[in-house]
This record gives sequence, structure tokens and C-alpha cells, in this order.
Amino acid sequence: MNIPTIIPPTERGYAIPDTFVTTEWLAEHISDNNVRVVDTDVPEKYAAGHIPGSVNPVDHYYKSSLEDRTHIQDPEQFAKTMSDLGIDDDTLVIGYNRSGGVYPFRLMWALHYYGHTNVKVLDGGLEKWEAEGRETTKSPTSAAGTAGSFTPKANAEIFASRERVLNAIDDSDTILMDVRSDGEWDGSNKRGGPRGGRIPGATHLEWTNFMTDSEVPVLKTAEEIRKILADVGVTPDKNVITY
Repeated sequence: MNIPTIIPPTERGYAIPDTFVTTEWLAEHISDNNVRVVDTDVPEKYAAGHIPGSVNPVDHYYKSSLEDRTHIQDPEQFAKTMSDLGIDDDTLVIGYNRSGGVYPFRLMWALHYYGHTNVKVLDGGLEKWEAEGRETTKSPTSAAGTAGSFTPKANAEIFASRERVLNAIDDSDTILMDVRSDGEWDGSNKRGGPRGGRIPGATHLEWTNFMTDSEVPVLKTAEEIRKILADVGVTPDKNVITY
């Protein structure tokens, strides 16, 4: 694979550029005692090849069970999930996946929700790591029992409850932003649910629009993202609830 020209995260104009780490940084720090690399993709892809030492969650949706995938795990269950991944209160978590950053950002949100903000995303994911000829393995890593205590402290400010969403439908200062696929938006793809469709009044822009279209997809620049959002009416003066 030829590595496309990639603007470093620190030069893309982000308000919080240290949301990302580069493959170069990870290669230098992968063996640090306080670093835990998490492959956030499905187990089948993890088994096909992953960054050495990375761990893989049972369910990258962090839901209460594989059968009832409605709510995020409660504090006790989430703490056990993190402990099984080798993550405690002092761990720097680095998440990555393939084909964009949807899953590591999901992990980031879940950790932020439970008060652990020491988490970053690997820019370029596994594609960039492999394109640079770096080592991968098919051997799984078990981190169970290696972590100390993970203390969940729920941050309700970054969670939109049912009531909050209902109140937002008729609120001109709030944008409900649907980042699912076109099929989910128009109801043709129910994703196993009883009915399809969307929240009334929501704005639609699939999350893939924020990623570059290349062999090594990365998040677009801040300028590009602001333009994409403004084109659908999402501006800095609005409150935004994503789903």
C-alpha cells in the first residue's frame, strides 16, 4: 500500500489536537507501563491481525449485554470491562480500528462518560500502521488481572436522555444530528430493530463524510469539517446532540 500524504493531526486546525496520537508516537511508547492499546473492531478482524499487545473488547458497543443492546453498561459492569482490558484509573488508553475512527471514538465517549479522559485515538488506525510496514500479530493479548482499580464516575453532561432529546425537537437552538447511514436514515435498514426511521426534525450527515476518502482514512481538517457541518445548518452557535 502506498501511504497517501497525510496532514499531521497537530496541523489540521483542531481545537483539541492531542485527541490523536500518531503511529510514530505509538511505536515509541507501545511498551510503556501505563499505556493500553485497544483494538476496538469486531473480534473477527482482531483475530485476522492486530497491533502487538493490543486488547479487544467482547462488545465494542459497551452495552449491558450482547442480547439487550440498548443502554451503556452500568458503572459496575463497565469497571469490570475496563479491568478485563487492563485499564485502571492511571492508564493512558489508545484506541484504533480499521476504515476510519468510529469505534475508537465510541470507546473515547464511553470512557469520558465514566470520567476517564486519559484516552486518545490512533490517527490513521491499523491501515497507517500496516502501510508503514510495522509489525502485526494474530496472537491475542489477555490483560485480565493486570490493571488496578477503575473508578467509574458518570458525567451526565455528555449524555442526552430521552427527555433531553424530546425537549430538543422543538428547540431552535439545538440540532439533533443523525450520523447513521442513508439506509438507517430513510428507514430501509432497521439494523435488527422493530421499526426504522429517524427522530423528527433531525439533520442527517453520515459519519463517513468526516473522514478522508483514501487508503488510509483520517479525520478531515477542521476547516473542511466546519464547511461540511455549515452546509447542513450545524454552526458553532447551536447545541448539538448526535445519534
